[in-house]
Amino acid sequence: DSSEDYQEIPPYCRCGGRLRPDVVWFGEMLPEDILWKSIRAAEHSDLFFAVGTSGAVQPAASLPLWARQRGSFVVEINIEPSEISGYCNLTYRGKSGEILPQIVAKIKEIRKMTNV
Repeated sequence: DSSEDYQEIPPYCRCGGRLRPDVVWFGEMLPEDILWKSIRAAEHSDLFFAVGTSGAVQPAASLPLWARQRGSFVVEINIEPSEISGYCNLTYRGKSGEILPQIVAKIKEIRKMTNV
């Protein structure tokens, strides 16, 4: 429940165990099924966003490259250049929390104009 006020970090579950966020920590392996779903999604995408990544941690760093090789338009949003910047069709430099809302607003504007 995201409305709970956690007094300890990491918080405890009602069962007494520690709650673990749904993330993959550095040094951990991605679950194999998630990795393959990600690869398939990247390979079949028309538009791929790489947001806030160094582009250095594998296997996730290869996803935008696989997307680009299959013809996807790859957009990078990052504060500074990354290892994948040269492979991206378009790059935005800045904070994702500022850039993404601008992109969403522009998409909504275009959709409204074209009745999509």
